[in-house]
Amino acid sequence: MRWGGIPRSRLSAILGVALTAYLIVLSLQVNQNSSHWLNRLEFLLYDLRFNWSLQWQPRQPGEQPIVIVDIDEASLAAQGRWPWSRHTLAQLVQKFSDSGVVVAAFDVVFSEPERNPVDEIRQHLPANNAWLSAQLHQQVDADRHFAAIMPATDVVLGFLFLEQDDVTVGQLPPAVYQLTEEQQQTLVMITKSAYAANLPQLQQAAAGGGFVTTFADPDGAIRRSPLVIRYGSQVYPSLSLATVMTYLFDQQLQLETARVGSVDVLRRVGLKDQMARTDGSGRVIVPYRGRQKTYRYYSATDVLSGEVAAEQLEGAIVLVGASALGLADLRATPVGSQYPGVEVHANIIDTLLHGEFPYRPEWQAGATLAQLLLLGMLLSLWLPRLGPVAAIISSSATVLLALAGNFYLWHYHHLDLPLATIVLLIVGLTMLNLGYGFLRENASRRLLKVMFDQYVPPAHIDRMMADPQAYQFAGEHKQLTVLFSDIRGFTRISESLSASELKAFLNSYFTPITKVIFDNEGTIDKYVGDMVMAFWGAPLEDPRHAYHAVFTALEMQKLTRRLQQQFIRQGLPPVAVGVGVNSGPMNVGDMGSSYRRAYTVLGDAVNLGSRLESLTKYYGVDILVGEQTRQQAPEFVYRYIDRIQVKGKEQPVEVYEPLCLLAEQQAGLRLQLQRYEAALVCYRQQQWAQARQAFDQLIEQYPQQAVYRLYRQRIDDLCEAGLGADWDGVFRHTVK
Repeated sequence: MRWGGIPRSRLSAILGVALTAYLIVLSLQVNQNSSHWLNRLEFLLYDLRFNWSLQWQPRQPGEQPIVIVDIDEASLAAQGRWPWSRHTLAQLVQKFSDSGVVVAAFDVVFSEPERNPVDEIRQHLPANNAWLSAQLHQQVDADRHFAAIMPATDVVLGFLFLEQDDVTVGQLPPAVYQLTEEQQQTLVMITKSAYAANLPQLQQAAAGGGFVTTFADPDGAIRRSPLVIRYGSQVYPSLSLATVMTYLFDQQLQLETARVGSVDVLRRVGLKDQMARTDGSGRVIVPYRGRQKTYRYYSATDVLSGEVAAEQLEGAIVLVGASALGLADLRATPVGSQYPGVEVHANIIDTLLHGEFPYRPEWQAGATLAQLLLLGMLLSLWLPRLGPVAAIISSSATVLLALAGNFYLWHYHHLDLPLATIVLLIVGLTMLNLGYGFLRENASRRLLKVMFDQYVPPAHIDRMMADPQAYQFAGEHKQLTVLFSDIRGFTRISESLSASELKAFLNSYFTPITKVIFDNEGTIDKYVGDMVMAFWGAPLEDPRHAYHAVFTALEMQKLTRRLQQQFIRQGLPPVAVGVGVNSGPMNVGDMGSSYRRAYTVLGDAVNLGSRLESLTKYYGVDILVGEQTRQQAPEFVYRYIDRIQVKGKEQPVEVYEPLCLLAEQQAGLRLQLQRYEAALVCYRQQQWAQARQAFDQLIEQYPQQAVYRLYRQRIDDLCEAGLGADWDGVFRHTVK
């Protein structure tokens, strides 16, 4: 079949190639639009892969102890609401120093000075006590106290880069990299023009500073975080990178770039021996080592009260952050929707010191394109050749292989390669082919119904439609049984009836006759005038096709005898039919011309079946069957009729009359057939006197059997003709 001139066998492959091309174009567009729906799907698959990898092999923190001092709900309840006095924070830093903390990083921005209570009481002091108020002002100045405590340990402060233009609050820490004039023109990286930093006296007292600005993906989750941001011609580190630089006493930032067209993009960022693989803008994939609280947490109030022993903080990198709900530092991440932002920094610091960042290589776009092309072409050509179950199994195996390969590269080689377009392609091609198969099966079902509805009973149509692929219209060579039935004296009957009466007569006859054929699993071939042609063994397989055909012939004769009485009561002529049945190899299929076609059978065995029906009148019997039919349907009682050679055929055949089922045979019939066989033995041995006597006795006892009279007459004819020694007992019919 064809759709629009295209063979349907090729349509699925063409649609598969089109889908592949569409997804290739879509994958190219994704890189230009971070909010594209395909990116959302990519984020979902990324999170599933990330979480599964954590469960498959949990990732533990590195050797360097990283501790989070948490401003949690208990700390707010004990110390008061945030922001705390910087006297309190100074006490916290002092605790760090006393405990041997190596570096203390604050995921907090101190951009506004703390109000000094002396400023409120100065107006009430006498003028001559101004020196006292100034001295008191310095003693209770929280910012001055906090700044004075900072040198006790290495403190790194956080600051924010802002989206607003030209807003500057506080003082930035010293830059860690100065861009050359050429780099200012060619280097592509995240650039900001506004910031909210710490008070100058605090930043100057700190050992370093880094930005705490985060950049969420379009779905709001933190999967990547920049290590550096450009401000003007200077480059500033993140809080994580600044903490590591302070810890390693290395303030020389290294930038490794790669040329892409006319611009340079970042490739690696870090220190001389601690380089991190980044994307082109300097962001790293955050390598979360577990869910919330993978690292040790201590409540800030417990540290202040001395409940945390010094040895628990000794030699640690401490990050001070907030997990209290009211402080809004909880982030959505692949490993949790309420993940403390300070722990994001802990994961990056840990990996900068001890691990390797996953990264998306520059060649991933080409690799994805190659995968899409290869898989798209292979599956587009392969899947249409498979059945639905095989297609689902093959596609599932392909998806599993793609997922396993992607996971292997992620887990063992730290490569973050996209999955969404690959999975979407495989699933899309599978659904396309399943849909195509569904449409093809429905079309086959409709074609079967249209084609065979006029030939086979509805119950058989249902069986065929349950498995339409098992049936075909193309010609095939099979062992079948054909039946021809013809109304005796139809010319005389038709001349006695008007056109409308003849139509009613034939309909009254053909309807019950067709039902008998259908009830016995036959296929109607055609009606030609008063003749009915049917066959068994196609399109439905029928290993007992000969049995069903002979049984149908007997049932047709019984039905005809009942119809005779009905027709007589209706004033219609009585009806009698002759039936010829033959089995053998036949060609069966949808045959004809471009104007008219029919599902029919052809072959010598078919022609012989038609001749047998014609010979029923000659032999005076209701049914004649060929010898192959008798051999294939031994369940019946047969009367041997003759050994004949029909016109146009050289090979003689034996023909028989089926009488009844073996189980229905009565003693009288058995005796009659025994006497008939004895008479035939004399006939074949040319014992003419004994044969005459035997057939005369049969005619006397069974005068209604025309075949006995025929043999009696043939004996006289043969004796008169004078037979030679080469007589083979074959009777040659010279007319059809």
